[in-house]
Amino acid sequence: MIEKWYQKALRYGQTNLTEIDPEVCDLNFWREFWQKTGTQAIIVNAGGIVAYYPSKFKTHYRAAKLKDRDLFGEFVAEGRKAGLVILARMDINRATEDVYREHPDWFARKKDGSPFIIQGRYQSCLNSAYYKEYIPEILQEIIEKYHPEGFTDNSWTGINRKSICYCENCKREFRKYNGTELPEEADYNDPVYRKWILWSYQNRIDNWDLFNQVSAKYGGEDCLWLGMVNASPVGNHASFCDLREVAKRSKIIMVDHQGREGYGFEQNSLNGMLLHQLVGWDKIIPESMAAYTRGPLTFRRGAAVPLEAQLWMLEGFAGGITPWWHIVGGNQEDRRIYETEVPVMQWHQKHEQYLYNRTPIANVGVLWSQRNVEFYGAAQPYDVMGLAWRGINMALTRAGIPYLPVNVEDIAEQTRDMDMLILTELALITPEQVQAIRAFAKRGGNILAIGHTGVMDSDGTVRSSSVLEDLLGVHFKSVEIANTDKDAGWDKPVLHNYVRIEKKQSPVFAGFDNTDTLPLGGTVKNIIALPGASVLGTLIPAFPIYPPEFSWTDVAKTDIPVLTEYTHEGKGKTIYVAWDLDAAYGRAAIPDHGDLLGNIVKYLLGDKWIVKVECDAYIDFKFYCQGNRVIIHLININHSGFEHGYAERNLPVGPVRITLRLPGFSPAKVSATEDGAVPKLSFTDGACSLELERLGVHQMLILE
Repeated sequence: MIEKWYQKALRYGQTNLTEIDPEVCDLNFWREFWQKTGTQAIIVNAGGIVAYYPSKFKTHYRAAKLKDRDLFGEFVAEGRKAGLVILARMDINRATEDVYREHPDWFARKKDGSPFIIQGRYQSCLNSAYYKEYIPEILQEIIEKYHPEGFTDNSWTGINRKSICYCENCKREFRKYNGTELPEEADYNDPVYRKWILWSYQNRIDNWDLFNQVSAKYGGEDCLWLGMVNASPVGNHASFCDLREVAKRSKIIMVDHQGREGYGFEQNSLNGMLLHQLVGWDKIIPESMAAYTRGPLTFRRGAAVPLEAQLWMLEGFAGGITPWWHIVGGNQEDRRIYETEVPVMQWHQKHEQYLYNRTPIANVGVLWSQRNVEFYGAAQPYDVMGLAWRGINMALTRAGIPYLPVNVEDIAEQTRDMDMLILTELALITPEQVQAIRAFAKRGGNILAIGHTGVMDSDGTVRSSSVLEDLLGVHFKSVEIANTDKDAGWDKPVLHNYVRIEKKQSPVFAGFDNTDTLPLGGTVKNIIALPGASVLGTLIPAFPIYPPEFSWTDVAKTDIPVLTEYTHEGKGKTIYVAWDLDAAYGRAAIPDHGDLLGNIVKYLLGDKWIVKVECDAYIDFKFYCQGNRVIIHLININHSGFEHGYAERNLPVGPVRITLRLPGFSPAKVSATEDGAVPKLSFTDGACSLELERLGVHQMLILE
């Protein structure tokens, strides 16, 4: 069978052209760079906000220095000579004032009728003829003239959620959809606003479908319009991009997630796992990886710290991400940019046989939902859901427990071989999802639920209690969707509360022998334990932090439950955490919180564990089956926190001890890609163990 371009191109690259590049760009240099990096596909600026070819449309603004040159066409010609796949890069969300004057009905409007303007450009409306007619004509022109394999577009979702467009197009289309006028303001308590949110998601998907229809019509069925997506459910909240709906339509997913954002490098392996779980493990997922400086300050023309960029790329490989180097500008004065990603691209080319055609090993699933991020995260998606997502990922990684992110719509299909589900701040659960979770529990699955669980209906309406009470073993006496107070501190000590350990003998509190309390640091839900539930921990209410003389309480003991254990009807166990422990750990990384989460998961797994990773340092790891092989990625991220800062130097760690208990798998040998390391195998009680004495930057182990 002949492979399609989107099945065989494994290394991507992008010279993100600027308006000066027609005068300074050296195509000979880039041809050599493609060869040095093993690049097989390139993303080249074609049109949209700036055209790099002589378009027949007068409204299609040309690069300031383009003159009569066809820079896009020259890149296409050179790329074809090198045997590369060509993707035309678009950016269609804004245009010049001249276009606005000629077609005012194409552009988004504020409530007072004025246009949205950013950096002198007018923002286009998703429901206007600009998107529905003009851009399809541009796509047709590019296809007929240059025949690219497809298109990318990092701004296809238009104006972000902070703005409601009140143009006549949107007024007309929303009346058709909902029978009402547009909402007056962003108010999650307003059912019209909630309907506008769902409509906004659908608008983006409608345009996705339209652009793909146009691409296929003029370029054939394998000419794909691919947009770009952020790999995080929380990141896509800002742009109304429904990851699951995009994945349903995609033969390949192009990811615009260029570096970590106040987070550890393990974020990128999670990115790959999440997207592959949506689109399939047989699909390619290229991710744009920045060669420039990102962080609290961004320097587009300044080279990234090499180890910073390389660890992000290596974590991506561990999660099944395909590399896509990204350099802004066709000519650089900071020539270090050209070298940052080269060694990792070459490593990928050397070891590509182990990086594809494989399936992940894990029996723990972490549930997530775009709609839950939308309606429960609401106006604070990062603080509510982003921190929780970060916290549970960190805790499981720290505890040496492999897991997979599972969309709530895919529970039935993706949890057949799982023994445990984690419901992390999963407030919104539809009736269909409730049935899927119940079916998992009925066959004996164990559950960890954290925070508000099942207290919202499909459209964001708050229920009177949780729809999963009988599985959680708790009843919500009242449901108040109140996010953690961001202003909490020494003068407002609302988060200066604690857990009193009630069941010292419980494995949940392993390692806490010498304390009766643990920091809580979150908003406690108003629950009571149902008959049969065991209360493991109770609340010590908040009391002053400052001055120190006042830092005491005479309410050291309450009967308010904050941690419960319950055996549900499927004979599995549920542990319910009545505060945002996941987000608290994501926010502050207090070791007690990480240990508590790790203990809970290990206890619920019991003897059903399949992989254990032990190291005195913080490392990331991913496990895969590939035929008769097991492939293990190990990434040393011990020296790099998740707050601001950069990884500059590697500090080796070790030893790393790995134990696998996979039925029918008994490896005869193990090899390593780095440092000439060859760990010794040993076998005990049906388990395979190996120990790596030293872990430098990263290691990939192949067991056969």
